Amino acid sequence: VTPFAVITDDDGMKHPVFSYQLTPDIAIIDSSFCDKLPKSLVANAGVDAITHATEAFVSVAANEFTESHAIKAIQLLFDNLPMSYQKGDIKARENVHHAASLAGLAFSNSFLGITHSLSHKVGAAFHLPHGLTNAILMPHVIRYNASDSPMRMGIYPGYDHPVAKSRYAQIARSIGCSGSDGDELVEAYCQRIMDLMSELDMPMTFQEAGISEENFLRELDNIAIAAFDDQCTPANPRFPLTSELKLILLDAYYGRQVCSVNLNEEQATKLSVSA
Repeated sequence: VTPFAVITDDDGMKHPVFSYQLTPDIAIIDSSFCDKLPKSLVANAGVDAITHATEAFVSVAANEFTESHAIKAIQLLFDNLPMSYQKGDIKARENVHHAASLAGLAFSNSFLGITHSLSHKVGAAFHLPHGLTNAILMPHVIRYNASDSPMRMGIYPGYDHPVAKSRYAQIARSIGCSGSDGDELVEAYCQRIMDLMSELDMPMTFQEAGISEENFLRELDNIAIAAFDDQCTPANPRFPLTSELKLILLDAYYGRQVCSVNLNEEQATKLSVSA
């Protein structure tokens, strides 16, 4: 249902392609095609859809039409993905299939963000499933984006002040998370994502996913630079520096439960020493 495609070039690099001419006239949304999917694909594709909906909801281009599709998709996915994965329940799998389509409608019109920018490049470099790389990155990108005073805000007509934190808080409330303020709700949503990943038997870090530290650090600069130029980056609510993308990648590799970009110099030094 989307106007997007991803092409992998001869060097293994993934490039998203966007054109409304790619949008189908008719889409057959029949979950019976997915009845016999391997469990790992159910998990990876399901969390990929959560990433689609989450990034669409906080995008600089988000609007009333995309927000309604995105929030319903997120609710359906958190409610049904565990049962679809664990039991292969037919109704749960149908709801996940519908939710993935709703998420596609959302990001077709409000686009994505740097979770996908980074995921495209990490997946190409280390041959990991796209949904898995999205899942590992998403909590770290959420923490990065959820700032009321970013160094550089995403730019789009009508997007005149940072609202990512309040939008993540909306998502958190919609799936039953609680918190006394936006910061607590953002962290509660990150925790719900990680809890879901645990239910789906997914690795929580790139290190756990089998990437060696030596290989990851060797590719770090190239991945960050390529992600900065990815087509998904401009719609992100916080416009990143390549140095910030590197820190997000390191957080995702080591599984740090803080956003290193937001730390002061003393905190960052302590974190570096502990790592």
